Amino acid sequence: MRIRPSYLRVLPATFLAGILFGVAVSSIGAAFKGSVIFQDVPRGNFADEAIGEMYQLGIIKGLDSAHFGPDQPLTRAQAAVLFKRLRDEIKGIASSSSSRSVSSSSASTSSSSSSSSSSSVAGAGGVIRFDSTGYVVDRNVSTAKVQVIIVRTNGNQGGGTVDYVFSGGTAVAGKDYQPLSGTLTFNSRETSKKLDIQILNNTSSTGDKTVTLTIKNPTGVLALGTPNSAVLTIDDPNVSSSSSASSAATTISLSASAYGTAENGGTVTITVNRTGVVTAAMSANYATGNGTASSGVDYTSVNGTLSFAAGETSKAFTVAVANNNTVDGNRTFTVTLSSPAGGAALGVASAPVTINDEETVPVASGALKFNTQQYSVTRSQGTATITVNHVLGVGAAAVTYATSNGSAQAGRDYTDTSGTLTYAAGETSKTFTVPILNPSTTLSGELTFTLTLSSPTNGVTLMDPSIATIRIYQ
Repeated sequence: MRIRPSYLRVLPATFLAGILFGVAVSSIGAAFKGSVIFQDVPRGNFADEAIGEMYQLGIIKGLDSAHFGPDQPLTRAQAAVLFKRLRDEIKGIASSSSSRSVSSSSASTSSSSSSSSSSSVAGAGGVIRFDSTGYVVDRNVSTAKVQVIIVRTNGNQGGGTVDYVFSGGTAVAGKDYQPLSGTLTFNSRETSKKLDIQILNNTSSTGDKTVTLTIKNPTGVLALGTPNSAVLTIDDPNVSSSSSASSAATTISLSASAYGTAENGGTVTITVNRTGVVTAAMSANYATGNGTASSGVDYTSVNGTLSFAAGETSKAFTVAVANNNTVDGNRTFTVTLSSPAGGAALGVASAPVTINDEETVPVASGALKFNTQQYSVTRSQGTATITVNHVLGVGAAAVTYATSNGSAQAGRDYTDTSGTLTYAAGETSKTFTVPILNPSTTLSGELTFTLTLSSPTNGVTLMDPSIATIRIYQ
């Protein structure tokens, strides 16, 4: 089949992945689905398997780590890069462009998204995360198991390991589930691992039970992504879910999804919040881990346990950072929560901390902006998670956000949402969610509505994009 170049302007990426790239499928054998990686690829879509396999080969990537844009058109520039990658894969050529990120909506191959086939470029190794924030399994099913998938996105060059542990929550190890912990090894170009959790039919207690799943301590070229913790609910169908609601209604979470401090700031304070039912004592462990910043050189590592007394909702710990007079660029390390006790689940369990090199980038009051100008969500997802970043500033700030109608209408397609994000000193990224509705009768095709930031405080300005679009796919 010959395809005229002019047709490439209108061919969707899924068509090319499924038809043009099918010849390379046999080189990797059975692969996971694209829907495992990308939230907007419907499970069972005709191109689901092709997208997953081409992603695993490094031939095609997405708009970002969670969105593929399966119905968006492909440009001629993108097609040229994809064909070259395919040619290199078939011939076994280690192409310098084999790990470049080409989304399905733009032909960007800029230096910010390109890397060589080695892992020397930051980010080439990718990030490790769960494919979902929660899993549910029926405890009464004979020999019940739940399969948990851990995926690697935003890069697949080089190898490394990540530890996993299933603990905490209201479930009892050895009675409700078979305890499991260990280390997963990702070789170069491996992009997913599967774990089976054996569920035990514990008839000595009633009600739903929960267990927290955590990945931590990445090594090699790997970094932690989000979500790096998830909650497994062991469902007891013999009782109403409301009977155990209070036991799973407490969350311990980092106060932000990213933090920052000036190199000469001395310390950065990390706040941990407890929400939901707080009438009982609970705890969680915390620790720091190296990234591009090294413990003992750029910061002082810490670890310990945060204990919440009954009624307490907030705890904090500090990390000391080192100052130097060298122009050595920004560096990052990670703060991580783990092992919640007392019936709590983890919310935001890991976040990067950026040490801003004041010799190269003066840290002032900064600016606030969305992390992208366009978000994509399917109705079946139920919510859209929106990130707002505080850049070039580490002081306290606040900003108002609100939604407004486009072709998508509040009350029919989404829930009108507004509020204020408040950043404490050192907090550089916050998120909020917009509920997506799935009515029985909807308009066909893609619908959009708008997000707007306004009224920043404390001398902070707004930076593009301060207006963003959410696209809802059926």
